[in-house]
Amino acid sequence: MLAWEKFLQCQEKELGKETSDKWLKPLKVLNFDACNLFLEANDRFQILWFEEHVRKKVLAELKNNNNKSIRVHLNLAGTKPTAKIIRSKNVIEAAVKLSINYEELNPLCTFENYALSESNLLLHKILCGISGTDETTGQLIPKAKLDLGSLNPVYIYGISGSGKTHLLQSVTHALRNSGLKAIYARADTFTDHVVTAIRASEMSHFRQAYRNVDALIIDDVHVFSRKGATQEEFFHTFNALHLEGKQIILSANVSPSELHLIEPRLVSRFEWGIVLPLAVHTHDELKAILNKKAESLNFYLHPKLIDFLLETFTSNCKYLVRALEALILRTHDTGKLMTVPVAKQILADLILEEEQNTLTAQKILKSVAEQFGIKAEDILGKAQNRDSVLPRQIAMHLCRTELKLPFMKIGEIFSKDHSTVMSSVKLIQKALDSDLTDVAGHWYSIFKKIKS
Repeated sequence: MLAWEKFLQCQEKELGKETSDKWLKPLKVLNFDACNLFLEANDRFQILWFEEHVRKKVLAELKNNNNKSIRVHLNLAGTKPTAKIIRSKNVIEAAVKLSINYEELNPLCTFENYALSESNLLLHKILCGISGTDETTGQLIPKAKLDLGSLNPVYIYGISGSGKTHLLQSVTHALRNSGLKAIYARADTFTDHVVTAIRASEMSHFRQAYRNVDALIIDDVHVFSRKGATQEEFFHTFNALHLEGKQIILSANVSPSELHLIEPRLVSRFEWGIVLPLAVHTHDELKAILNKKAESLNFYLHPKLIDFLLETFTSNCKYLVRALEALILRTHDTGKLMTVPVAKQILADLILEEEQNTLTAQKILKSVAEQFGIKAEDILGKAQNRDSVLPRQIAMHLCRTELKLPFMKIGEIFSKDHSTVMSSVKLIQKALDSDLTDVAGHWYSIFKKIKS
């Protein structure tokens, strides 16, 4: 590894040739990738010396071609090559062997059970074409010619609960039923596999698992934000599959151009094929989704029950469907005798949870105020000092990105002109994109809190 050779040369100048020859040069390179270097030490004294005298220098100076830090993992000679040496004078921990396990698909997430609407007709048509599925019945077309790779990648985006996972799992089911090897994995699962593979020195196993496929379907790629090693590996996985004409389907909560802290080279690849949004469901679409779900579970859903569910669970389609599933599981009947008062009693815990978890502008204001140690009134006030302006701008940005409120509405909440709101949202977005530590740190702390 060229970066390691250069590092050794620098240390020889700083520490002296004798010290370098005794403690550093005997370290054997076992394996390496773009962000990791695996070394073998002759004995524990060599490891302890490295941790005491060199570890900090490695963290500060050992960089790859993209100027990203390279992590050094030390193995003790005589142990398995996959061993990971913990940075401690007394502890040596063996790394977990790589085990590639993907998510189980929901058997109900199929094209047959998908509720079509005007906003998703084109996307549904494209995914049916890719998987050889009849658009009307949701059934596989016998001996259909699959349209793999003609649109690559297919990038779907929409808020949580807009139906992304259902569609991705539907196309995975269809491709597998056609006899193809299709992998569905959430982005955090892909990340876990990368980390485990690196620790276990099993990157070849990982790459074989993810690249020896006909189609790769990854859910929630916005989770790759800030994860350098994961982005690096996904970049090469994407390239390998795309070059071979293998189908790639991705989903996220925002469009590629709005992704936070994702490398530009990845964002550009996400835009290579077709990018399609999934709009927020209308009232009629939500009603259709409930009816479709109830029908698939052989449950009679009275119109009054539908109205009750729609009026009660308004924060997210996902929680609306969960409430219906809970109602069905907890009644143990066909639903023909179910009344609204009984449903309220059965779903009391979920109704309370809905009330507590529904995100509002007031909850955003409270979270921002707590983060900065000020009062919500200070954020809504007219003060122009940084102690008030930055929290105000972050609160406006979150109201725009998380609540999807119009600029005019946000202006009403904060008693500001809509142009001021637009400027504030752009400033915070620019700070997030450039990874300004103070702004990004506050924003992500607040975001994590309101999402939890």
